[in-house]
Amino acid sequence: MRYTQKFITLCAIFFLVGCKPEMMNIEVYTSDIELAAEGELFEVPVQVEFTLLGDDDDGTLDRVIAASKKYLSQDSSFARSKGMMGDRLVIDTKLPMGNAAVLSDFLSKNQRLAYIEVSSDDDANYVFIDKTNNLLSFHRELQNMNILLGLDLPSNKTMIRISSDSRKTVKVYATAVYVSKKPYLHFEKPLNRREAIELEFNGSEGSIYSEIYPTFAIQ
Repeated sequence: MRYTQKFITLCAIFFLVGCKPEMMNIEVYTSDIELAAEGELFEVPVQVEFTLLGDDDDGTLDRVIAASKKYLSQDSSFARSKGMMGDRLVIDTKLPMGNAAVLSDFLSKNQRLAYIEVSSDDDANYVFIDKTNNLLSFHRELQNMNILLGLDLPSNKTMIRISSDSRKTVKVYATAVYVSKKPYLHFEKPLNRREAIELEFNGSEGSIYSEIYPTFAIQ
């Protein structure tokens, strides 16, 4: 699997209302998407950031770490720090990426909070992020610890960087996205080998992506 040092960044801030991640950053390669559509499974690096408003005087973050471990890859790591708004917890983990059949088999044996599904037809490969039932279970566990805690998807903003390592030119398609801070209702761009594009999906309140999951297509 070919991924750069960049990780998917998932910044989950605990609010009294919402409980949505603030940011999710993803980088995928076009050849991995093609192989995932054909039945290969990839575990994509993920970085999750939680912020607890105020001071963590009662050890809430320690309990969050303990509760989250059963939903994460075994090589996940945890780091704590102080932020401007309170204590922060950063988790480095992985999400599975594959087609529906491969993901179904993987998720029947491994608990994960979300996944990246690749589907295909004669024209293109389609990629989207979705949550599992485990995310709802984890959300309820967090709220049992502290009513201010919680987690849901999609995030308020999802940044997807698509890097082409395909030998042929591919086309990227997306709907209702920002590219280089410019809005597009329908976005289309060809990518040559070693070129990349970053798509921004706005999932804040009032956006279509507050209810549906970011998706794009590669042709």
